[in-house]
Amino acid sequence: MPTAIGSFTQLRQFIDGILSTNGDSPVLGPHKQFWDNLTYQQFTTGDVPGIVDPNTNLPMKILVVGNSQASNIILALSGAAGTLFDPHGRIGPMPEGGTLFTVDQIASIASWIDAGCPQ
Repeated sequence: MPTAIGSFTQLRQFIDGILSTNGDSPVLGPHKQFWDNLTYQQFTTGDVPGIVDPNTNLPMKILVVGNSQASNIILALSGAAGTLFDPHGRIGPMPEGGTLFTVDQIASIASWIDAGCPQ
């Protein structure tokens, strides 16, 4: 069952908790635990630090407020088929080398995004 996330602080704690429970630390990716070092504004309007789209060489937005289906964080966590984050895609699912998030965990993050990313 998805967890209700009501703020950016709760979102960070939620993601950190999942990684801690899984015994994962996103140390392999070039962006590490970027959500811990970004402000709310940077997270909701900015690009994934250190990542560019390998097809366009352009920065990649973290998310699209109100649209989880178009948000790179959701595509990456779910390893969305046919995207850069597909297990056979150019980037692959996130966390890199770690335990993948469950469907309910991803749905929790997606719900926060779809709700307009409450601060």
